[in-house]
Amino acid sequence: MSRPSLAVIISTIEENLNSFITNFSFKNLKNADEVIIVIQGLKEKSVIPELSSYKVINDENYGLSSSRNMGIKNSSCDFIWFLDDDVVLIDDSIDKLKSHLEINYSFDLHTVRMQYLDGRPYKNYSNKKKLGRINSLRVSSVELVASRSFIKNNSIRFNKNLGLGSKFPSTEENFFYLDIFDNGGLVTHLPEFLLKHEYIDRKAMHFKNKFILNAKGMFCRRYGGITGLLILIYYFLKCFSISRSMLLSFSLIEGYKEIKKNIET
Repeated sequence: MSRPSLAVIISTIEENLNSFITNFSFKNLKNADEVIIVIQGLKEKSVIPELSSYKVINDENYGLSSSRNMGIKNSSCDFIWFLDDDVVLIDDSIDKLKSHLEINYSFDLHTVRMQYLDGRPYKNYSNKKKLGRINSLRVSSVELVASRSFIKNNSIRFNKNLGLGSKFPSTEENFFYLDIFDNGGLVTHLPEFLLKHEYIDRKAMHFKNKFILNAKGMFCRRYGGITGLLILIYYFLKCFSISRSMLLSFSLIEGYKEIKKNIET
């Protein structure tokens, strides 16, 4: 069997374009089989010289999920790695990932590791090779590498009503993971740090924003069962301990109750 091909899909927007062109580690994309750059909000549709080596797509919709889906639609490779315009690729990340995919070709979703610019891990990562449903709780979209054939054959896409740029700017990657897993997909983890990101105060971001909390509540309902309810209670207590706002904490329950009304596609 030939080595599986890898597409890298990078999502950006017009107002980030100059920073992206200046700061992104393009040299570390050289061994990718396909690079697709999806730009939203672009006013002038002319060719961008600095990006002429890549497939550039102007997405007239808005939102990160729409951008990811546009990349899926236009990709022709075996696997797709979803990236943002502000990550830093580690030098040999593409080679390490392709070697992993060659050995673990039968898996349908692969997760990788990210660290902060100072070398600290972005989160606590599982040391298991094969991941389960509960691992959908702690994934970032830039850590996901999906089998194109699996997600296409099962009509799996990122939910356009979730994610940055939508009303509910969170949990799109968690839904995506669950959709793959619940359709019989096999999930594995590559215990390698392949990318970096600047420091983010995730507690402040995730537990002090009403609409992010709505999205987390929706995810708990999507997870389902007693476990989904226990996750909701955990989030509720964590939110209250951080925000000291009962009203804000109830945004989780609002999302849990109103999932169908809020994210129908």
